[in-house]
Amino acid sequence: MFEGFLHPVLLWGTALAAVPLIIHILNRRRHRPLVWGAMRFVLAAHKRTRRRVQLENWLLLLLRMAAVAALAFAITRPFIGKESPLAPLTEKRRDLLLILDDSASTGYREVRSVHEALLERARAILAELDGTRGDRVRLLLAGHGVQVLASHAPDDALAALSTVSEPSDEPLDLAALLSEVATLAQEDAAESGHSALEVRLLSDLQKNSFVSAPALAGGPAAAAPMQEALDQLHTLGVSIWVEDLGPPAPQPANLGLESIEPLAEILGPGLTSEVAVSVRNFGPASRAGVRVALSIDGVRQPSQKIDLGARSAAQAVFPVVFDRPGFHALEAELEGDHLAVDDRRAALAYVPAPLAVLLVNGAPSEDIGRDEVGVLRAALEPPDDGALVPAPAGGAYAPFLCDEVPAAAFGAPEANARPYDVIVLANVASLSGPTVEWLESWVARGGCLLVTLGDHAADPTALESLNSRLWRADESGLLPARLLHHVAVESRYSSYFRAANFSEDHPALIFFADERWRPYLTELPIYEFVACAPLSSARALIRLDDADQSPLLVERNYERGRVFLWTSSIDGDWNVFPRSPKTLIPLVHELLRSGARNLGPPRATPVGGALELELASFPRGATLVRPDGSRTPLDREPKEIGPDLWRLGPIGPLYRAGLWRVETEGALPLALASQLESREGDLERLAADELEALHPTWRFHQSGQDGTGSEENLHERGEVWRQLAALALLLLVFETLWAAWIGRGRRLR
Repeated sequence: MFEGFLHPVLLWGTALAAVPLIIHILNRRRHRPLVWGAMRFVLAAHKRTRRRVQLENWLLLLLRMAAVAALAFAITRPFIGKESPLAPLTEKRRDLLLILDDSASTGYREVRSVHEALLERARAILAELDGTRGDRVRLLLAGHGVQVLASHAPDDALAALSTVSEPSDEPLDLAALLSEVATLAQEDAAESGHSALEVRLLSDLQKNSFVSAPALAGGPAAAAPMQEALDQLHTLGVSIWVEDLGPPAPQPANLGLESIEPLAEILGPGLTSEVAVSVRNFGPASRAGVRVALSIDGVRQPSQKIDLGARSAAQAVFPVVFDRPGFHALEAELEGDHLAVDDRRAALAYVPAPLAVLLVNGAPSEDIGRDEVGVLRAALEPPDDGALVPAPAGGAYAPFLCDEVPAAAFGAPEANARPYDVIVLANVASLSGPTVEWLESWVARGGCLLVTLGDHAADPTALESLNSRLWRADESGLLPARLLHHVAVESRYSSYFRAANFSEDHPALIFFADERWRPYLTELPIYEFVACAPLSSARALIRLDDADQSPLLVERNYERGRVFLWTSSIDGDWNVFPRSPKTLIPLVHELLRSGARNLGPPRATPVGGALELELASFPRGATLVRPDGSRTPLDREPKEIGPDLWRLGPIGPLYRAGLWRVETEGALPLALASQLESREGDLERLAADELEALHPTWRFHQSGQDGTGSEENLHERGEVWRQLAALALLLLVFETLWAAWIGRGRRLR
């Protein structure tokens, strides 16, 4: 009948109600019989009035106890269920948790948007509440996170609601929302194990939010927290009533942009690249002649038309020539439909500059086949492409710009002056201490170092020298492995080594993962190499088929840079790789490109994320420019992370989809992309029976149904505290009058 009896105040009040009884019992023990002569007259009178006196005393005691108990009940503000027989005596007070779905899909608009319908319905619900009778409301806005707009009076919630103008560009994170609701319900229940919160969610019932989101985010493991929160709410007796204010169609028609990305790696400026814009039809009917537009750095490309089947995707491919290296802003656009937020999408494409490569020749030879630098230069700058030069404004383009220096001159200041991206130590037998210190600093800042071995470097004295300069047991040296000893086959006519396995997912080797090209790596003979012991932090990318499965290619990260060790020669002395251009050229090209690809932090994030920027100069007067053009100063303190290198961030959250920019004094703007989750464009809706089948906590409420007397208010609080307070006062008045009446009567007697 009553709920919330375990309230501490109620327990103390019940204890206080027993105080009059305890006093009465203690007072009875204080009387000691004393017989004296006139006592017989008193006893005779007492026998005549004893029953009436006892009845009067007991009634007075009960009045006092009842007054204290009623006051304790009133202080605890108890409530009763609607089905209780005492329900007609109650004053109904509602403790409402009102949640608004603020996800991007609620921007769907026909006559009015779903978001506008949500706000209108929220105002109607809040208007039903009465703060003077004790109604309370918590107003939550649910998107990628949960925002508390108001947490007390209905008037405060109405005022907060007026600040919400349009939906966010975020998806509905149902797991985070349920976790917050479960926490609030647990606080409301306290120790009683039951919560009387009335939880209402106004939503468009997008199916992805309720069914597919956990699977998309990581499968059953991601769904576990949501299931746990639902189970907790069910245990506390809380139902979540979902009111559907979405579009009328179960599967509304909608087109959305899914992605913008190059079809292949962009090699450099001046070359034609293909950028694919993926469009998905989320509707139940096919669409023909859909126009797709693409802009590069604000310059619009000729639009294209594509046809889309029902619930399918297609690509519009744009040939693009980038005129300079660096990041380029890409923006795709569709013809407008009922959901505008997914008709535009932004991305960034990186165009690499030519890699500056320094080839340090440890064993020059007039025979190009036995000169490691000669072989490398032929692979990086093929003779038939000798006329190619960098052409930022168009024309031919060379991916590598190579310089050569003999090992003896490598330590000279002029050899280290140019900002190289890659340095190759080709069959170098020894290095000076200052040169090694400079190399360590250069790699730590982001350089790529490739060390290849050969007959000069394989001499025991040379191996010892290289280990002493480049390897350290604490892994602070440059080498990714400790060099052990030279290994060679007994006869090149009867035996050889081959690559037994390799890391097929590595960017430098992914070309050979294709079954067509795998033999060009795994079937080539290797006659000699240097055995080594890789560091724990290193990774053996290629291993040979000898008994020890010796590494052929080892990689390690060295702070911001990368170091590769090729344990054989790169010329034709120890293997036949130079005689196989289909092996050597893709291997060397991809190895250097992957090692030197240091783009810094990512430039794109899902909506609501934050990013960091790396800059070559101190960012003065940094300003963040939003997609709508509004500006705000960035108060982040830049952090120096290296010579002429600063990190600024975190920048965000980037809560709107589109291109953001960071502008600093004396530098070009830097673009950032905030991207809508493509599933927000799938407006397929969940039916009422499907919702309630997911979990007993979910309950469906038909939009527009009158809340008064409806099913969802079965758990509405019915309060009797005012009546109990009046009863306590009435009992005290009656007790006073009764005590006065008894006293007067006994004096007269």
